[in-house]
Amino acid sequence: MTARVAVTILQYGNWRDTVACLQGLVAAVVNGTARVIVVDNASEDDSVARLERWIDGSLVDLPRSEHDGHDPHWTSLTGCPGAAWDRATPDDIGAAPWTLMQATHNRGFATGMNAGIRLALSDAAIEAVWLLNNDTVVHPGAIDAICDAMDAAPATTGQFGTTVCYYDRPTILQSIGWCRWNPWLATAHRLYDGTSATQPVSRDVVRQPGYVYGASWIIRTAALRDVGLLSEDGFLYGEELDWSCRATARWQTALIERAVVWHREGATIGARAATPKARSELVDLSGISARLRISRRFFPRHLPAVYLSLFGAALNRLRQGDASRAAAVARLVLAGGVPAPWPPEARIPHPSTAS
Repeated sequence: MTARVAVTILQYGNWRDTVACLQGLVAAVVNGTARVIVVDNASEDDSVARLERWIDGSLVDLPRSEHDGHDPHWTSLTGCPGAAWDRATPDDIGAAPWTLMQATHNRGFATGMNAGIRLALSDAAIEAVWLLNNDTVVHPGAIDAICDAMDAAPATTGQFGTTVCYYDRPTILQSIGWCRWNPWLATAHRLYDGTSATQPVSRDVVRQPGYVYGASWIIRTAALRDVGLLSEDGFLYGEELDWSCRATARWQTALIERAVVWHREGATIGARAATPKARSELVDLSGISARLRISRRFFPRHLPAVYLSLFGAALNRLRQGDASRAAAVARLVLAGGVPAPWPPEARIPHPSTAS
């Protein structure tokens, strides 16, 4: 069977998360419905070596799901027999079941994902690319649900979202796959965040302004060829909304309830903190930069309200006693969000070495 879906996963360290994600995809790779492309964004630890050991079956200290004892979706594996990584560069064309690409520099989320997307687009048999965070655990039936949804949806449906639940609260929704965008404040929130997954919810939400939740984002290859790849304007944030705004005139969106993933959220970039002061400055400023860039490009008539909101964000950081961060936010707002913040040498601190 020829693979229909290319699952593209971006990794920066955190190999245990990546292996946990890959294990949920093995069945789909074995039965031929999917291929997997892992892009390592210049990890500074031994994550690549760990992946190589997992794929050849020699990794004995496999990660386990925290809710392994009561969630049947988890399958313990010691590797995928007969599989091997196909090493690829951005210029390669191939259709190997498992592909590992290694970037020489970490140039951000969009650049890393685009490398995997380009390789997927070189495979004429691939009908969709599933952009998947490496800090997710995948239900084994997710690929089948995606293929069924593609068959049932009109050809003009260019992207799909999935059901995303919290990893540590597996029966609680993080999102039904859609994030609502408020153009007046340039803010977004995940729909049905915190709702029980057993409760009925409306899936007819894609008519509202917003975008597919990027932790689990499926795009038809036809739409990618028409609209283009992800915007690489920033290091983090804004890619989903930017792409959706470019696509909305010609492509529709659908949500796939049966495709379920469990998401740890922010495991790599350290975005879990509840307050701006507790987040890294890169994460904080990247979010503000993205809000301004998106507003200027697609929602210019709302810019006065957005600027007021973001100056309020600077004042909030000052109120929290972080004058340096407040000044950095104010400077970024005055500059219109550009240039977008980038870490030194296009790298982010690795969790094992960050202070």
